[in-house]
Amino acid sequence: MSIFASSAASFQPVINEAVNAVGRNRFVGAQVLPFWGVDKSQGKFAKIEASQFDNDITKPRAAGSNFPQTSSEYTAGTFETVEYGCENSLDDIDLAQAQSNAELDITTVAANQLADGLMVGHEIRVEAALSGASFNSTAATAAMSVAASATPIADINAAVLRLNANGIFDRVNLIIEASLYQEMVQTDDMRTLINGSGTMFWAQDQVARVLGVDAVIIANTKYNSAIKGQTASRASIWPTTSYYVAQLADGPLVNGGIGRTAFYTGRGAGLQFTTETFRTEQPPANVVRVRHTVDELIINSAAGEEITGA
Repeated sequence: MSIFASSAASFQPVINEAVNAVGRNRFVGAQVLPFWGVDKSQGKFAKIEASQFDNDITKPRAAGSNFPQTSSEYTAGTFETVEYGCENSLDDIDLAQAQSNAELDITTVAANQLADGLMVGHEIRVEAALSGASFNSTAATAAMSVAASATPIADINAAVLRLNANGIFDRVNLIIEASLYQEMVQTDDMRTLINGSGTMFWAQDQVARVLGVDAVIIANTKYNSAIKGQTASRASIWPTTSYYVAQLADGPLVNGGIGRTAFYTGRGAGLQFTTETFRTEQPPANVVRVRHTVDELIINSAAGEEITGA
């Protein structure tokens, strides 16, 4: 039985499972603002307005008296998911040139290409969410390109200490664009401490330990702004003169982190992407559609630091 049996869109569980199982590791947006399933397309969540940690709330209680009380500063943040999606028409003429048993493979490839396209958009919105967040912003000592003067170790260590002052002690990540990362590891500051001559390759976890963070996320995603059929015009989605030091976390919001990507589970299979197919005769083609309904949220601006002028 064809997977394009009707002009009405139908959910395709096999293809959908394949699409959602693919690791799209080149997109770091899902690491920075991890996907968080919500059962409503819009609603409210508890948002931390100020950091309230490490207070000494221990007080002696006399017989017959009440325990002391404390309060925290939270307000209701809101989310409003938006549906993003795209379709790819597989024309009958093109399909006729393929093997008869290749329909499922061709459709799965097309669906994965659509999902990749949706992730480009997600990456752009995640970067925009971070650049628009009210993180504390501090200028770098010098640009990374000035290898003799840049001091990324001190700059990042200082950012970590500022996060510690906000009660953030774990899951602290450096989020940095790929070319800026390469400039960083070639600064005299890094080469002297790590390997002296700069001729030896060091893994990201080793660099992280030197910088005093738990992990390094290298953002290498490019965005092609050219119209289909034109010469590609690719540019980095992430900034090349600034970077972030931030706590990242997934799962329930109580786990902390700077934010999440809320994705609505009510119009699909409860997974990040929903894949559907249908038949059209104008022109005669089988159509595959991939969509998701999301909103990129900053839930705690006190959990992030921005370093500018890098």
